[in-house]
Amino acid sequence: MTETPTDVFTLSRDELPAALEAVLFASGDPVSLDRICEITGTDKETALEALRRLTDRYNEDPRSGISVRRLENDYVMCTKPGMKSILERFFRPRSRPPMSQATYETLAVIAYNQPVTRAQVESVRGVSSDSIISRLLERGWIQECGTLDAPGRPVLFETTQQFLMEFGIESVAEMPAMDLMMYSTIRDLEKSLEEAAGARDNRQVSIEHLPSDPDYPDMGHL
Repeated sequence: MTETPTDVFTLSRDELPAALEAVLFASGDPVSLDRICEITGTDKETALEALRRLTDRYNEDPRSGISVRRLENDYVMCTKPGMKSILERFFRPRSRPPMSQATYETLAVIAYNQPVTRAQVESVRGVSSDSIISRLLERGWIQECGTLDAPGRPVLFETTQQFLMEFGIESVAEMPAMDLMMYSTIRDLEKSLEEAAGARDNRQVSIEHLPSDPDYPDMGHL
């Protein structure tokens, strides 16, 4: 005997925008397109069109401090970069040493070569990167993503959605192709990321303006 499914749920096109807004707001974290389709009972084409309308409405409204961002195949509701100064006043972060150039250099090696092992990062930089990689993990800019099929099964690292959000880019595919050895200073990396973000919209996020505290609340995701 075949059971009749009881969890059948669909929304009309008029109801969908408000539903998407509620889901993204309540989630706080990025929600995948597949999950959005599942909980709203819509197909991908319909969901994408509604998400585009919702994104445009928030991002083009100068009176709103909220935006809807696409991060590869996920969507998230977050604060606009222009709200950073007021949010800094709200959270009043503790004073901590700023992220060093070595930290950003390590992040660049991972971002442009991912997935990459700790040994591979160190072979590019020429120095030990243990403590820096630990700090990047704590900050949420990188994560473990498996192991390399080699003796010792070394851990592989990749950048995260948090990295995409804080640096203002939609996907690592937006990062300009460049040999890491061409970065003579961290300003070169900053410039390339700004250009990548600027190619998508006018809301460029500068590395030097990111929170300096690893425990600092995510200014782009509240």
